[in-house]
Amino acid sequence: MTLYQKRLRELVSSHCTTQPDGGEVVDLLFRVGVIDSTLVKVLLIRQYVDQLMREGETKLNAMWRATEIFACTYEYVRKCVYYYKDINLQ
Repeated sequence: MTLYQKRLRELVSSHCTTQPDGGEVVDLLFRVGVIDSTLVKVLLIRQYVDQLMREGETKLNAMWRATEIFACTYEYVRKCVYYYKDINLQ
């Protein structure tokens, strides 16, 4: 664990009086500005496309379905899938 991870953990702990659940931690991190909402969008789109592909959907169809679900353009989905390779939740 890096120094930054330790300090972030301390920050979150100091703002929570009880054992927080995941949702409370995410809300807090958004509130203090630690989470980049653009990268969250990219992550969620990538995960949605990957999930559809694992279920048997072609990549092209999965990407088009993502445009409908996330109300964005195909170009934005394409950018998320092909250009943000380092963003994955495994």
